[in-house]
Amino acid sequence: MTESLKQWARAGDPNAMIQLAEFYISAGKVEEAKNFFRQASEKNYRPAAKRLAEIFHKENNLSEAIIFYKKAVEQGDVELMDVLIELRPNDRQILNFILEIIDKHYNEIYVATDEIKSLRIFGSSDMTEYLPEQERAIERRRIKNKILKL
Repeated sequence: MTESLKQWARAGDPNAMIQLAEFYISAGKVEEAKNFFRQASEKNYRPAAKRLAEIFHKENNLSEAIIFYKKAVEQGDVELMDVLIELRPNDRQILNFILEIIDKHYNEIYVATDEIKSLRIFGSSDMTEYLPEQERAIERRRIKNKILKL
């Protein structure tokens, strides 16, 4: 199994890289695991950035953890915004970064809402089938309000 994963990982498959990294974690080879998580993260594979951030966080290497938490947030992992705020609650740079990401996604939601309004004209009244991101938008609003209260 490991050889085929290595082949897929060398071929650039981020999912194989993640699986191989998890295998190395379970074998206690954290440095090898970080290498594969990093490679998958460079391919903008969100689970890799999140997992790498968690490893660095556990090692108390907060500067590296923040880099990869931010990367995962940029790729849409809304829950990690809270982690960044908890790590650096008074860091204006991080708070502004999160607000920028939220505003960017709000703009996408507003565009989607306009599209939904035009679709409703054609007879559908079920807006949720056209807005699967609604739950994440609510979470982003909660986080934005949390930041604005700081």
